[in-house]
Parts: sequence; structure tokens; C-alpha cells
Amino acid sequence: LAHLLVEMRPFLLILLVAGASAYQEKKDELSPCLSECIQPLAKMERSFAFIFNNFEKVCENLERGAHCVMKCGGEDAQRFHQLTAFYRLYCVDYEEELEPHVSCLARASQGSDKECKRRCAMKVEKQHEKEKKMKHACSSIECSTVCYYQLLSEECPNAQDVLLNLNLRQISEMASTLDPKVHGELGDECRHIHDTEYMRRKLLDRR
Repeated sequence: LAHLLVEMRPFLLILLVAGASAYQEKKDELSPCLSECIQPLAKMERSFAFIFNNFEKVCENLERGAHCVMKCGGEDAQRFHQLTAFYRLYCVDYEEELEPHVSCLARASQGSDKECKRRCAMKVEKQHEKEKKMKHACSSIECSTVCYYQLLSEECPNAQDVLLNLNLRQISEMASTLDPKVHGELGDECRHIHDTEYMRRKLLDRR
């Protein structure tokens, strides 16, 4: 099962606003060039409150990092692209749609961060086997994804459509890049977070 955790790790991090945390935990495996380019992003606080309250700064750091990594070579550029997938969705793919709502999302995200961390905290003991840890991690990701979407869209109803599209895009990208062999070995909890239609229903379920 260890190889499953390795394969899943980059995709789990995307939804946890933690692409840069992979750098923190795996920095010894990155080249000096890539480490230099991704460091400003890795040092940022990983929360929606920080992102929306510092939206311009976050996107500037991403742009500078993307220019920086061009000198590093193809493999490093691909790794940078993977590690910064979350930020790229917000700062590139959906930047124009998000901009009118950033001030509202900045206000709403303070409470959402606290509430979603409370609801969706991953409760795993050190002695738990890897399979159980993976199950809890995937359940926590599903919970966090739904929690943030619903709380932010309640506080900022005009942003509801772009938040829905952004979340579904993240889920679709996760599913498209996951090795089919790995997908076949996943438990239900982890298959769910790669299932766009399942997650759409969960996001829109207000019960």
C-alpha cells in the first residue's frame, strides 16, 4: 500500500491547499534550482484566509516562480507545475472570474478556515496502519472540500458558480492524472474524491 500513498500524495495536497507543503516535507528531494524557485510559495501560510487576503501577492509569487523555473530544466518545470497546481487554478485559470469576489471571500474565509478545520480534522493515531490513515485522509479531503465550498458560497452567493466550477475542475484534474492501476486499488473514500459527479452532488447537498 505504500506505493499508493506515494501516488496519491500530490493529488491529496491540491485540495488541502498544501501543494507547497510537499516542498517543506520533501525539500531534500528537490533540486537546488527548483527549491529556490518554489521557496516563496512554500513559505506562505496555507489557508484560504491568507490566499484571499493576499491574492495579488500569492499570484505574483506564482508568476515569479514560473519564470524562475524556466532556467531549471524540463523535469523541474514539470515538478513545479505539479506542486503549484492549486495556486495556478486560482491565479491563472480562474483569476478573472474570482477577482470580483475576492474581497467578499477574504472576509468569509476567516470563519470558514476555523470551522472547516474543526469539522474535518483528520483524526489518526500513529499506530494506525497506512490503509486506515489513507482512508481518513481521503474522508478529511471530502469533508474539507464540501465545507469550504458551502460556507464560502453562503457568505458570498455571487461567487457560488465560480467556486463550484473551480472545485469540479480540481476534482477532474485529480482524476485525469491518477494512474488507473492506483485508482483500482483505492478504497471507496479515496475513489469518491476523484469522482466528479459524486462530488458535485455532495457540494450541492445543503441538508
